[in-house]
Amino acid sequence: MEKSVLTELFKTEERIRVLRYVAERSPVTATAVIAATGVSKALVSRYLRLLARNGFCTQRGREYAWNENARSLAVKRLLNIDLLVAAVPLPEWARGIGVYGSYAEGTNTADSDLDLWVLVDKYTPDLEVPAARVGKSAGAVVGTEANLLILTPEKLSDLRETDRPFYTNLVRSSVTLGGTSIDNN
Repeated sequence: MEKSVLTELFKTEERIRVLRYVAERSPVTATAVIAATGVSKALVSRYLRLLARNGFCTQRGREYAWNENARSLAVKRLLNIDLLVAAVPLPEWARGIGVYGSYAEGTNTADSDLDLWVLVDKYTPDLEVPAARVGKSAGAVVGTEANLLILTPEKLSDLRETDRPFYTNLVRSSVTLGGTSIDNN
């Protein structure tokens, strides 16, 4: 039986570092990957060929471009979720916290912002400061600007009635990182 490509993709921290870098930037060269990740030339070269051979990237000369197909999007989503679960703990004042948009869908690039939601029982203005801290902290870990949407059950109900396209996309693309999911409200 042939070994799963997943075993090779996630074998070491160095490989995961390279994978994160390549998945967010397109196209890349081996030289750029080496400089950004600190991984050896031999490993980067072998790993980029592995990604190309298995359909995660397309090689054109010295450049490798990330492909958007079912497996590559799933791998990128997993990388994003793994990073965010560690970086975005559930605040004690919230019922749930999650991500939506490009980071949840695996379509983010180095220029993407991070869209987070936090579910609370009741909105009060004093939540703004701790919510801003959560967004700033998460953005710093990911290396991008973070937007935090504060949701209540009433706000979700209102969105469902007044902005059905946004509500549907929010619920469909959302990944709960901790606590209660928004599709349960």
